[in-house]
Amino acid sequence: MVLLLRIWHFKLFLKRLTLVITCALFSVIVIVQIVVRYFLLVPMHGLEEIAVYAAVWTYFIGGAYGAYERSHISASLMEMMISGQSARDWIKVLANAITVVVAVWTTVWTFKYFQWSLQLEPKSLELQAPLYWVHASMFVGLGLMAFYFAIELADNLLRALGIRATPSEGTAG
Repeated sequence: MVLLLRIWHFKLFLKRLTLVITCALFSVIVIVQIVVRYFLLVPMHGLEEIAVYAAVWTYFIGGAYGAYERSHISASLMEMMISGQSARDWIKVLANAITVVVAVWTTVWTFKYFQWSLQLEPKSLELQAPLYWVHASMFVGLGLMAFYFAIELADNLLRALGIRATPSEGTAG
């Protein structure tokens, strides 16, 4: 159990580190690009590609982190329209189940895309950098999202079944 907890915390550390590095890299690239292009009047080719790579990693790992924190965007209109707590709990379970199915499906799709990228080794236009690094971010990010959505589904299912108390009943969830 201690090993699993350490792995869990290390994974969170890696996500946070990736977000900090990619956001910092993106910011530095934009600043350098502005200075070089508009003040020194020299075009610097390739920086845009690196910025896009950093942005894609930021988006997908950021999405995974949002799924972990459960701060992702949710269209919970049905929960607002239904007054009974039990019915709202089951609607959450249904919404979570659909989310997990879609997340797993897109993870499988991006895994195949990543495999294709490894086999054919497409390159970027300006830097001729291998694109599988960018495609890996999609697979990793969506895989983590699917994992966290599955945990959220299990948590909400336990609450709907009455096995675990809802946060409004005084326990932290």
